[in-house]
Order: sequence, then structure tokens, then C-alpha cells
Amino acid sequence: MNARVKTTIRRLALLAGLTLALVSLTGSSATAAPQTIDLCAVPGTATLTGSVTVPIWGFALNPGSCAGATAVLPGPMLDVHEGDAVTINVTNALPAGHTLAFEIAGIDFAPGPSEAAVGATVTRSFTASAPGTYLYSSAGGAGRQQAMGLYGALIVRSNTTGQAYDTATSAYDAEATLVLGAVDPAFSAAPDTFDLTNYEAAYWLINGKAYPDTAPVAAGAGTRVLLRYLNGGFDNSSMALLGMHQRVLARDAILLGNPFDATVEIIPAGATEDSIALVPSSAPPSANGFALFNRNLHVTNAPCAPSTSCAAGGMLTFVQP
Repeated sequence: MNARVKTTIRRLALLAGLTLALVSLTGSSATAAPQTIDLCAVPGTATLTGSVTVPIWGFALNPGSCAGATAVLPGPMLDVHEGDAVTINVTNALPAGHTLAFEIAGIDFAPGPSEAAVGATVTRSFTASAPGTYLYSSAGGAGRQQAMGLYGALIVRSNTTGQAYDTATSAYDAEATLVLGAVDPAFSAAPDTFDLTNYEAAYWLINGKAYPDTAPVAAGAGTRVLLRYLNGGFDNSSMALLGMHQRVLARDAILLGNPFDATVEIIPAGATEDSIALVPSSAPPSANGFALFNRNLHVTNAPCAPSTSCAAGGMLTFVQP
């Protein structure tokens, strides 16, 4: 192993990191059907890593009353099938004065309001006509609500099992949803008054967790893993694979006419991307496996327990079982 790779791995060991959810393909495609999803937008807290906990505003599945809802970071993954008639009811239980504006980039909603005052519910309906990976969020507060954690993943599944889109080139064996996020504890502590031009992330996340509180992904050699990236964070993220490549298939739920291989892909804030990583049979560059990590590395003075400074970024690993 050369000195450059050793240095990279040492830096990765210091990073605030990312959590990965891996789903194997099972069963057959579902028949299109009406789907109703009830969500709440509520205040809460999130533990990023170890004992580091910050206040958030997050989505939660509605248990019948928002009084019993617990905010999660990111919001619950919404999973529907191509052709489904989908209705999403979102109740605003945020603190007084925070109007919620629910949106899903790339989704053509039926005509109707998109906002809900505190205590009110907004209903958005659409037909899931195009498979792909979509980010849902609240655009309220000029970006403050999404930065506080009001975002999540919507997956529209192709009617062909084992394909991300309606084409054989998007075939995969297993999938992982990676909701990218970031937290500046100073902003989280005072979201209404913080100057957003001073925002500087101290923790970079996947699925609401920071390294080392991330589970490795067991994916054997030859496995085609569909990586569904969604960037709900405030900054762009450059996701890199160490010792592997990924084939970029789609951006913002639009299939590319010319897929391409990449080792590093920039996922803009608010964007989604689908790529497939083929796990190689060669030995990984680290004892931890093949690292998927954020190349946007910079040292901050933000409090990253237990030290007084940290490197912003993230990591997860593919481990051959």
C-alpha cells in the first residue's frame, strides 16, 4: 500500500461518517395501487454519533396524532411502485410561526396548495409515473426547515423486479439508499436567528448518522449494488469510492442516455443520483473494506466530541463476506 493510500485511510478514520441501508432483491413487482401516506413535521432531537445530540425538525409517520410522533433524521423512506396513485398528507406540528411548504423535486403534483400553517394539514397527490429516486422536503423558512432536517427519500420502484428503471442496463442485485445530510450545531441551536451565510457543517451524514456509528455493508464479489444518493444537506457532497468504481445511471430520477464510470461523483445539494457499484474480487485497500467516502474534507473548529476539532466528511465500507 503506497503512502498516499495510507494517508487517505488515516484521514478517513477521523471523519464524521455515513450510514448505509442495504436491501437485497426479493419477491416480485407489486401491482399499481392507491397509496396514502400520513406524515407529521415535528421538532425533536437526533443523536449523530456517540453522545452528540442536536435539536432537529423532522418528519415522522403519523401514528394518528402528531402529539405521539417522533421526528427522525432523515424522514421515513417512502416506497411506492410505478403507476401508483399516491396521496401524501402532511400535518405541520412545528413551533409557532413556521409555515411548512412540502415539495418533491421532479414530481408533478395535482393542482392544490403546497403549504400548511402550524396545526394544519396539506395534501399532495400524484401518479408515480416514472421510476427513480426522489427527495422530499419542506422548502419553508427560505431553506432553514430543510437544513434543520425536514427531508427524506421517496423511491418509485420500476414494475420490473431487479431494475432501477425500465431498462436492462439498470439491473442490480442489491440496493442501498444513502440520504446525505449535514449538521452545523450552531445553526441547529438557533435556526430562526442564525446567519445562514455563516453555516459550516461539522457533521456530514448518511441516513442521519456520523462515522464511526455506521454499519459496514456485506456485499460479495461480483455483487451489483445500486447506490441511491439523495443530498438533503446544505452543501454539495463529492462521493468517492476507494478501490472501486461506480457507473452513474441517472440524475434527479432521469435516466442518462450515456451512463459513465466514475470514482468521484458530486451530488449537488437537493439533488439525487443513481449509480451501480460492482464489488471487485480484488483485495480491498483497507482492512475495513472498500470505502465510500465524502471527498469534501476540511478541518473545522466545531465541537466534535471527544476532540475539540474534526474533519468534516463521511465514510462507509463494503465488506466481502
